[in-house]
Amino acid sequence: MSAGPEAAALAPPPKPYRPRSDLTDWFLAQDPGLNRLRMALQVVVSIAAALLAERIFVQTTGALQHSTAGLPPAVAAQVDAGNHAMLVVSMMVGAMICMIASFGAPMFATVRQSYLVILAMPVPMIAGLAIGLAVAHHRTLALTLLAVILAGGAYLRRFGPWGFLGAQMLFMGDFMGFFLGAELPFSALKWLAPEVFLGAIVACLAQLVLFHPSQRRTLRRVRRSFGSRARALVDVALEVLDDPDDQRAAARLRQRTVHLNETALMIDAALAAPGALRDGGSAAYVHQFVFDAEQTLANMARFAGTLGRSGLSRGSRGLVRTSLMAVGDHDPQTARHAATRLIEELRDVAVRPPADENERNRRVIVHRFATSVLDWADLAETPLPPRQDGDTPEFRSSVQLMGGWLPGSAMASADASTELGPRPIDRVRLAPNVRIAIQMAVAVTAAIVLGSMLSERRFYWAVIAAFVTFMGANNAGEQIRKGIYRVLGTLVGVFVGAVLAHLVGHRADLAVLTVLIAIGLGIYLMRISYAFMVIGITVMVSQLYVQLGEFSDSLLRLRLEETAIGAAVTILTVVLILPIRSRQVVRVAARAHAEAVRTLADGALRNATGHCSNAELLAAARVLDAAHQTLVASLNPLRGIPGLASTIHRQLRSSAAASVHRARTMLHESRRIAASSAPGSGLDADAGRLDDARRRLSDSIGAIAEALTQDNDSSRYTYVRSASLFDEIATSRADADRITPAQLLLRDARLLDESMATFAEAVRLHVRALDTVTA
Repeated sequence: MSAGPEAAALAPPPKPYRPRSDLTDWFLAQDPGLNRLRMALQVVVSIAAALLAERIFVQTTGALQHSTAGLPPAVAAQVDAGNHAMLVVSMMVGAMICMIASFGAPMFATVRQSYLVILAMPVPMIAGLAIGLAVAHHRTLALTLLAVILAGGAYLRRFGPWGFLGAQMLFMGDFMGFFLGAELPFSALKWLAPEVFLGAIVACLAQLVLFHPSQRRTLRRVRRSFGSRARALVDVALEVLDDPDDQRAAARLRQRTVHLNETALMIDAALAAPGALRDGGSAAYVHQFVFDAEQTLANMARFAGTLGRSGLSRGSRGLVRTSLMAVGDHDPQTARHAATRLIEELRDVAVRPPADENERNRRVIVHRFATSVLDWADLAETPLPPRQDGDTPEFRSSVQLMGGWLPGSAMASADASTELGPRPIDRVRLAPNVRIAIQMAVAVTAAIVLGSMLSERRFYWAVIAAFVTFMGANNAGEQIRKGIYRVLGTLVGVFVGAVLAHLVGHRADLAVLTVLIAIGLGIYLMRISYAFMVIGITVMVSQLYVQLGEFSDSLLRLRLEETAIGAAVTILTVVLILPIRSRQVVRVAARAHAEAVRTLADGALRNATGHCSNAELLAAARVLDAAHQTLVASLNPLRGIPGLASTIHRQLRSSAAASVHRARTMLHESRRIAASSAPGSGLDADAGRLDDARRRLSDSIGAIAEALTQDNDSSRYTYVRSASLFDEIATSRADADRITPAQLLLRDARLLDESMATFAEAVRLHVRALDTVTA
């Protein structure tokens, strides 16, 4: 492809592109909607306020304190130490309530429900305290009740967030009551109960005053993160363009494409909330705008990566770089100018037939890159219109969030729990809460027995390790990974905690500051790795035992040993007792992904002849996006595992990403065809043959979904290629030698068939060409 003088003038000298060093932009891109930062700040501020409130309460009322008047100095010192320990316990009660409230409130759909649940949390916790205090001196009964409460709490998950949080608070109360019972009588409940309620009130006030949930502000923050992640995607696209052999940059390009889609889905979910937009704003329009913006950005990044390997001329490469840099700087005029020059170059060489298939493909990709840039420029220059009288007042999103985040593998794991697995040990169908209840009962019982053998007093670290490993982990692969992270985090935390404990000593104010910083950092970094949260908790425990006068390096080693026991018994339990294997979850997620691809591709092809609405297509696209995010999350536990699992991970992940890209570009081109009024630009004349090809593609993708249905052997199914049918239509048209929306749609259909054939091979289907299948 030749370059004119103007193109050469635009082209900078070839040099590595350096991403902008905008710390704020990077920060927003790392934390969509600032969810992690807000959670960390809310926990830290709430805990700090609770510590202060509990201290004032104890000093004002004398709760759980004993007078030292008239006592000998040695005895008075012992009483003072006991009073300080009870003060620390009281403060810990308030801190615990605030931490759980900060995590639990976002689980609820409305702001009213979040406040109600915070104020209701003391009820099950006080009930648990009463049980623990009542049976504290009957060790066997107390430990039995502890296991029963944990297992029963897992079962209560069937009642949603209310059951989940209620069970958690019941366990926390029983746990504290059991250990406080050795020092306090049952009558101490009259002081502990007000302290629990005080912690809930502080948590409620902190959220109301400083962290009140606002759907409008949430949407604004997520949209800012969308812009930052878009610029981050453009940055890495430039890296790949300049150095196409950099595999790490290519991996970052794929990852950032997924991250941009994640943010777009979060915007969709936020739009569905009442009051998310100012009066007069149209949620449907914002949904369409964000969808189109994400598609154009993802397309241009992917096409730029492909062009980096295609042997572009210096002038054309300069125009591609100029376009990307203008998009990153939000300069639509410069982007439009550079993209227009690329289109003009294509017109100049269109009179000359391509030398080979590589040249033909390069022309198509340059055209698609340029049109993606032009589409972005149109969006960047389009203002947000006010809502029209005919707009629907409510916007229904296809996206569902859990605690402000995409649900990951939770739904796929829940479905896998109710389906038959491939092995005899996996062929028990149970509701997820029942399965987890049984597993937790076994794991906690084993943790109590083995942990008590190591230390009758400190066995609870093994119990907590077993309990926490089930939190937020949905299947065996995730639970194993979380157990390993807990041990690694504890190992690092032991060293860090020991150093800080010796540095801080008994200075209470400095200890509180250390705890707040450790917890804040742990929560902020938790979504990067759970090990960071464990490090923060271990540092907190170290400071706690310093204040209680029980700290020693050997105590931290014991914590590590007990944690290892708890993690080990949990890993063995989830592998041997009613396991939900990661491969089962991937099977369910892959089936949902195939069904979503089928729906969108079928709709896009029907839309080309005017038989599908735009709203239906957009909903199908978002369902596919959500299914793809679920599949990516389900595949994560298989990453790095040698052998077949790693091969399946790579092949499924790459083919799934390609299928999403192709199905969405089919949607894009079908909308262009539907909007065009130029004669001969559509596919109406080929409607019959296109319908046959569409049905064949749909049936083939349907075979994948059918093969992945429970109790089916996928190796008995065959994926029949349909690319030849679309190719036959494309070569017989009058525009066969031109780049038109119709030709691009047919090309995408062929490429989608190729991606889904690879997808089918990854899940063990046979793949056959159409002409080898007997009628």
